[in-house]
Amino acid sequence: MNTGQVTYLSGDGSTVLEGYVAAPDGPGPHPAVLVLRGVAGPEDGYIEICQRLADWGCLAFLHGWKVRGDDPPDRPVEQDLAGAKRFLFERADVDGRRVAVFGFCRGGVHALMAAAAHAEFRAAAVFHGFAFRPEQAQPGLQPFDLVEQVDVPVLVQHGTEDIQAPIGGMRRLEARAKSLRKNFRFRYHDGAPHGFAVRTHQGFEPNAAEASFAIARSFVDEILFDPRG
Repeated sequence: MNTGQVTYLSGDGSTVLEGYVAAPDGPGPHPAVLVLRGVAGPEDGYIEICQRLADWGCLAFLHGWKVRGDDPPDRPVEQDLAGAKRFLFERADVDGRRVAVFGFCRGGVHALMAAAAHAEFRAAAVFHGFAFRPEQAQPGLQPFDLVEQVDVPVLVQHGTEDIQAPIGGMRRLEARAKSLRKNFRFRYHDGAPHGFAVRTHQGFEPNAAEASFAIARSFVDEILFDPRG
């Protein structure tokens, strides 16, 4: 495995961002996953997730969106996502036909924004994300509404005891996706709180985490590795 910190330019043309890449051994090109972290906790937990993805055979790229703060408005988020996408797709070791985006917590909102805005992404996965932004957050695009604009397979995994993003909202998002005949797949983890998949999040729950990554690996294998996917 090859790992290291990277820098790249936001789509605004001036802001320098910092990220992290974990790549499988060999020149590639590899399938790839853009990883969008949540607000809480240090980078360590997300770096571990990138390394896990590299073990699966994917180049994983952790995008440093938090340079904008914990609750940035949509415009700089969109510009930074455009810069991250360009950086990833321009790499010689990335197969641009096989790239997905993973989002955790607030990063789940950004993952749906990325999937809606950039048709190059083949799939998206959301771990303990939000169907509706918290009332105290800045106004912005709502995942519930973004569903209509997303035309790739999406895996959503959520805990039944998520207080920050109550399960009722996610059930509403699920019903909307079904009504629109979108390829959204929902998996609920009994008793799991918000942040269950990230070791450095205070809500980490190891059993739910391992179960969620097993499900996510099957999803990745189907979409990014199966030539029929």
